[in-house]
Amino acid sequence: MEKVMRCAIYTRKSCEDGLEQEFNSLDAQRLSAENYIASQIHENWRLISKHYDDGGYSGGNMNRPALKELFEDIKAGQIDMVVVYKIDRLSRSLFDFSKIVELFEKHNVGFVSVTQAFNTSTSSGKLMLNMLLSFAQYERELTSERIRDKFAAAKKLGLWMGGYAPLGYDIQKRQLVINPGEAEIVKLIFELFQVTESCTMVADELNRRGYRTKSRNHAGKNVGGRLFVANDVRRVLKDPHYKGYVTHFNRTYKGIHEAIIDEATWERVQTLFTECGMRKGYGSATPSFLKGILKCEKCGCAMTPTYTYNHGLRYRYYTCSNHIRHKTCQAKIKTYPAEELEKKIVEEIVKILKTPEIALQLSQVAAENNDPNVTNATIISAINDLSEIWEYLYPAEQHKIARLLIDEATVSSDGIMVRMNTEGVEKLSE
Repeated sequence: MEKVMRCAIYTRKSCEDGLEQEFNSLDAQRLSAENYIASQIHENWRLISKHYDDGGYSGGNMNRPALKELFEDIKAGQIDMVVVYKIDRLSRSLFDFSKIVELFEKHNVGFVSVTQAFNTSTSSGKLMLNMLLSFAQYERELTSERIRDKFAAAKKLGLWMGGYAPLGYDIQKRQLVINPGEAEIVKLIFELFQVTESCTMVADELNRRGYRTKSRNHAGKNVGGRLFVANDVRRVLKDPHYKGYVTHFNRTYKGIHEAIIDEATWERVQTLFTECGMRKGYGSATPSFLKGILKCEKCGCAMTPTYTYNHGLRYRYYTCSNHIRHKTCQAKIKTYPAEELEKKIVEEIVKILKTPEIALQLSQVAAENNDPNVTNATIISAINDLSEIWEYLYPAEQHKIARLLIDEATVSSDGIMVRMNTEGVEKLSE
């Protein structure tokens, strides 16, 4: 008896429009395939009852539930022939289709397109198949190019072309419209950054005032509405939408929506970003040489350099990091003026280095070194010169010396305690 060819019909439609109709595109594809299978009854073709329908899925990839189910049934040996209305219903990607055909051949499954007659068991059929796939992929790429060109042209006109509205805006009639309440948060972010020059500190202040990120609906779920973090602030400060522009890849165009931030403020903040980038690490523009060395005595947390502006002048401070993060710190004073504190640290270093105990340790280091350039006289000279030349050193040199001499420094309302690294003095005198 001739083997029964178990036939499965696969249907697909790229968009969901029209699927709610009583007789839709998927039904039309299936009816055509059923008629074809019925015409092959003399070849013992039989239609299986299971449906494989992907409504609203692109043929540009294989991330489709019905297609995955079809593959699983093929691997389980439940299908002998796959029938589609057109070849591009199965895939519009030549690369993907080559993998599909490889799967079919591995499990001895045939493939038929109702409106494009070919037989995959012959070399001419495979050639025809590849030609049709090439044209299908060409059509897909051509459509993609048309869409990209449309987006580029619309962006040049300053139009909003979809996506989630940024904080400060709502979408009405496919255009960005200012949300007054959120716009005030955006303005506050720009104002705070000009004072603090820190995205983290801005985020902390926003959270302290009770502000939250923009809430939106995604796939039926409410997302957002959470605490601000530094990256949220950074995205706002770097987003050209707020000065009235739209972006397309690496280009910006004047938008038709209303700006929240004026051009002067925008440029000033971008300049600050550049300067802050230059100050990362301990470059010549970073005067806070105790960063990474100074700790709060009460909670043991690092003291972080902070800044405030008053009448155009910037004032530096060291603040307990726990206090900045709104965590518990039992210290009476949590913020100290930087210049005053740094001066006291230098004085404390010199005072400690001149004590008999340290002098004895340094003498022992010099004796063990057997280096004629490292003597008691050179060590004492280095100590005496330190306080006099300190203020003339570059910040990077100040930090290097502080790292060399200090293991750790702690500060409290009662004073400063410095733990020295005596071996560092030897290196300083070389």
